[in-house]
Amino acid sequence: MQCLKCGTEFDPARYECPVCGSEYQGSRLTRYTKRGEGIILEAMLFLMVFMVLAQILLRNLFHTGIPGADDLIRHLVLWIGLLGAAVATRSGAHVKIDVAARLLPDFWRRVSCVVTCLFSSVVCFILTWASANFVYIEYQVHDHTPFLNLPLWIMQVILPVGYLIIAVRFTRNGINFILQLLRSG
Repeated sequence: MQCLKCGTEFDPARYECPVCGSEYQGSRLTRYTKRGEGIILEAMLFLMVFMVLAQILLRNLFHTGIPGADDLIRHLVLWIGLLGAAVATRSGAHVKIDVAARLLPDFWRRVSCVVTCLFSSVVCFILTWASANFVYIEYQVHDHTPFLNLPLWIMQVILPVGYLIIAVRFTRNGINFILQLLRSG
């Protein structure tokens, strides 16, 4: 793919130019999804920071606190972590160990990327299934959080949803690498 801003050729699975950093915008759905993910992550981060600061002030100044705030903060960290991982997987910026891939020739590096993406996708689909079972067990228990008396399973539903999003994105990245391999011959 060629960057519209600087003209540099770059890997289409990255969605970001390595030279100027401009992002490939994609379809309208892609733009809205990216914008929505950003807004959700920013709102959750703001809420988490606000809750932490409120807890610190209330505990130090008034010797009280917000009931259930610690539990809410823990779950917000979970939500931010999984949504952040989904965003990183979308752009190919997730944590990876690619020492061997850097030593391989270009064709075998791309094959390695296909195998890595598809293996990661399978692992994330397995984690989706396992976490869905976990959330279903929490649903059956009918446990509630002290904060707003929310059912605990609602706070944990990000586990299967987050892993599913990551798995789908790894699958998409793997398919993009396969198509790139077929085009290059």
